[in-house]
Amino acid sequence: MKNLKALKPEIKNILLIRRNNIGDMICAISVFKSIRMEFPNAHITVLADSINAGVVAGASFVNEVLVYKKGRGIYKNKYFNYWRLFRENKRKYDLVIGVKRGFSSTLAAITLISGARIRAGCMPDKWHPLQFCYNLPVNSCEKWRSLHQVDALLEFIKAIGIKNTVKDISIEIPADSMNKARDFLKAYPFTHGDRGVVVFNVSNNKPENTWPLHKFKELGNMLCQKYNAAIIISSAPADRGKAEALTKGIAGNAVYFDSPKIMDFAAIAAKSNLLVCGEGGAMHVGASVKTPTISLWGSKRPRKWMPYGERQFTVIKGEHVDSISAEDMMEVIKENNLL
Repeated sequence: MKNLKALKPEIKNILLIRRNNIGDMICAISVFKSIRMEFPNAHITVLADSINAGVVAGASFVNEVLVYKKGRGIYKNKYFNYWRLFRENKRKYDLVIGVKRGFSSTLAAITLISGARIRAGCMPDKWHPLQFCYNLPVNSCEKWRSLHQVDALLEFIKAIGIKNTVKDISIEIPADSMNKARDFLKAYPFTHGDRGVVVFNVSNNKPENTWPLHKFKELGNMLCQKYNAAIIISSAPADRGKAEALTKGIAGNAVYFDSPKIMDFAAIAAKSNLLVCGEGGAMHVGASVKTPTISLWGSKRPRKWMPYGERQFTVIKGEHVDSISAEDMMEVIKENNLL
């Protein structure tokens, strides 16, 4: 099949598939914005999972977000469930792109189930029966293995004919979330003036990346003593009790911020001077709102998953973040003039 440049006049409805986690979606934002620039008048739909859909819901560069949720009965089968989702949506797609650097058999099958006439995605290194789902295939995707996810995905869409790309992972925070963060800070005088506001996100879905609460407490007290900082504690809903207890141990300068929606967390991160969190979705949110972020890593994952952008710092020491001390964190803050 020709590349997209030759097919451009025929493309009116586009489906972009980006599954999995918050960080995966944020790293794909540059692709979405590049596709929008290439097809300014097309209807662009993003297929997301429930955990990451909030990253692009309501964004100006997409028209619609389809959210995949686990089904019951026959729809426990994910392929039947995707078929049902597309059937209920009723939109006919001219182009579907599996937004992933590397082959995924599940992703390939979903592109076929979508019914799109043009189906683009990365081919496998070795033969796979589902590689034939793609009729606009991209070969040798492994050559981008060492690149950051953002850069690798942009190389992928260049290979299908999108030559003008945008390196911008900025998310668009809705007004209600920004207003919630603004009103929250206004309600606590200790966050006012020239005091640095530091957000701690204490939750993580990986045990090796979960910094102990007593170390957050130690760091919080150090920041209050040395910088007169105001500490905002955030967490996943399941960790709220522990996070609220942490506020009581930080010298009267800490408060809990309830952020049930990802954009609520993005808003408070955007209004802060520094974000401290474990490796995971929170650090990508920090990068996407351009807030200086220190992420704690419990394992030496590839650099391609590090937060993207300037003034994004990673601390790696041993196989568990427990080996990172509050003093280690203070040193990073001091050396980089983060407060």
